[in-house]
Amino acid sequence: MGGRFLAFMAALPTYTYTSELYDRPALTSSVALAWPGIRLERYQLEPMAMPAHCHEQHLLLVHQGTQPVVSSRRTGTRTETDVFRRGDVGLYPAGEYGPLNWDSRVDIIHVHLDAQALETRARRDLDLRYFALHERFRCEDGLLAQLGQQLLAAAGQVHTLGHLYAESLVTTLSYHLIEHHATFERRLAGERGSRLPTAVLTRLDAYIEAHTEAAITLEVLAGLANLSVFHFARCFKHTTGHSPYQYVLHWKIRRAQGLLRAGELPVAEIGDALGFASPAHFAAAFKRAVGQSPRAFQQS
Repeated sequence: MGGRFLAFMAALPTYTYTSELYDRPALTSSVALAWPGIRLERYQLEPMAMPAHCHEQHLLLVHQGTQPVVSSRRTGTRTETDVFRRGDVGLYPAGEYGPLNWDSRVDIIHVHLDAQALETRARRDLDLRYFALHERFRCEDGLLAQLGQQLLAAAGQVHTLGHLYAESLVTTLSYHLIEHHATFERRLAGERGSRLPTAVLTRLDAYIEAHTEAAITLEVLAGLANLSVFHFARCFKHTTGHSPYQYVLHWKIRRAQGLLRAGELPVAEIGDALGFASPAHFAAAFKRAVGQSPRAFQQS
């Protein structure tokens, strides 16, 4: 029995990413952005049959095609079939999977999460004694679908505040998976209600002030507060009412308003001085927050 199992394992193909089985490149990919602990890809694929396979990363699939897709998977002697519609998701923890097929064209987002990084976060940041991600062949989870779409949008273009925005999305995604799609046991009671001291907020503001042109990451901000990323994000939201990304963006918009009122710098130079990716990104972010373009605000 042991010899047959070892022979089966040796014959089973191994893939770091399920998408390596596809015969075409991704339409969109986050590989060049080097997001920590996550890789996003978007594919449009014809009907196909995928052989037995395994992957080292957790995989979240978000279906965004307009037409329903019937997918079947064989596990041992059991065959599972379901209909995937726009917004449906599939969650597949790292491991081995049987043959899989779908009967029509699909438009799908792959979100690969580093399995070790997620477990380390769960055990360290949430002080979990035990953690195991559930498998979902198909389920409806509006937040997971929305986060997949937002990550896809962020991978497809240079986003205002870059890595900080992606990190915020990944933190939310990871925490949601642990809370709603995993079995876990806590060592200690959670610290959801903790607030950041005024001294820490002052330290964060001073750092943002000194690094207006630089990329600001969630890890650096959490380090300034001497907290883990998960704990920092929760405490920060509880204290300020905003996510770290929203807070930094609002800080930059307020600074931009002051510079525009002073009238000493052109609009393009203000956006550049505040670290926005381009004049267009600055104008779009400013208009969303203030209700008018930077130039119109300056003239008024």
